[in-house]
Amino acid sequence: MIHSFSCHNFYSFKDLTKVDFVVNKKAPINNSYFITETGSRLSKIETVIGPNASGKTNLLKVIPFLRWFIVHSFEIDIEKNLPVKSFFYGDSEKKPTYFAVVFQIENKIYEYSVILDSKIIKKEELKVRVKNIKKTSTKKLFTREWDPINKKYKLSARNFNLPKVVDASQLQNKASLICTAARSNHKESQEIINFWRKIETNVIEIGWLGDSYSKDKGTQFYRAVNFYNNPQNKIIKERVEELLSQFDLGLNSFNIEKDEKEGEAFLRLNFNHSFGGEIKLLPFIYESSGTKQLFIILKSILSVLNNGGIIVLDEFDASLHPSIVLKIFELFIHPETNPNNAQIIFSTHNHQILNSLDKYQIILVEKNNEGVSEAWRLDEMGSEVRIDDNFYAKYIAGTYGGIPKI
Repeated sequence: MIHSFSCHNFYSFKDLTKVDFVVNKKAPINNSYFITETGSRLSKIETVIGPNASGKTNLLKVIPFLRWFIVHSFEIDIEKNLPVKSFFYGDSEKKPTYFAVVFQIENKIYEYSVILDSKIIKKEELKVRVKNIKKTSTKKLFTREWDPINKKYKLSARNFNLPKVVDASQLQNKASLICTAARSNHKESQEIINFWRKIETNVIEIGWLGDSYSKDKGTQFYRAVNFYNNPQNKIIKERVEELLSQFDLGLNSFNIEKDEKEGEAFLRLNFNHSFGGEIKLLPFIYESSGTKQLFIILKSILSVLNNGGIIVLDEFDASLHPSIVLKIFELFIHPETNPNNAQIIFSTHNHQILNSLDKYQIILVEKNNEGVSEAWRLDEMGSEVRIDDNFYAKYIAGTYGGIPKI
């Protein structure tokens, strides 16, 4: 579970910006919040609202970037740049980017931070909060910092029990220490990697993946088809079919078959539609945009609900009716459909959803006259925002900000 994440000098976010899932005792008592093993109270839901080009997608990129960096950065070609962009006005472009995230695995709360640019990791640090009956203390597990004079890393990892093969001289300047240590069977690093592997998203470095339905490897469509075609995912496939049949009148199920063309095997996808007792097969390409969108994102949503973790979705409501958005949103609220307290953070232009949220679950984003994106959680505006406000009406009226300036 994620407690919070922060960035500084990242795309349009020039200044330090923080997204917090932690709520205080004033937050309502309902199923959209939960208490962790360590006693922290977290929201299952955070919604990012703001006009086009305000920085919503950039804010959502933080978690996918950290997922890639922690899990896969060891695999990067040393000749390539790290996929990170700084704020490009003024002197910020020459300065490094900062990321921080607080996440929890069972009863351990980790605090991870990294400072880097496209060429090199300048500093990386991991701490863990240790809680006993009397107090909570923070222990530093490792710190590595680049020494520009001697052109090498200074590494302090006494509390991390690294294998002997992992030392300062072995560290790559574009690979996370966690990723490096996990490859040497370091148990705690592997546990952290497994946590970050469970994060699902439709956002990559260039932004929202959109509705590409190409059979090319790497697309969301390709991954979804192969996921549903795996017998191990049969239960999730059946649940997706059940939900699709609720949203699309006459749709019953979908079939995935091998289609041999020019000696290469493709997976052919057809949807079964039934009217008047007659069943017809409709190729995926002829389905509605909404059904196509659901086919792809429900795989990720139900995987997170089933396994725990967090999902990051940009343009969550693309091609979807508001009632369907609310139905999916409710899957995260109810303990019956979210037994592992999975979390979701998403951007949307379906502003009516605001009245289904609390002020602790609404993040507003806007860009100022200097091109700098700013983000704040609605409760941070103080007592002027009441918990029983009509958030939708007041947002549309411009009371809270975060609306287009046309």
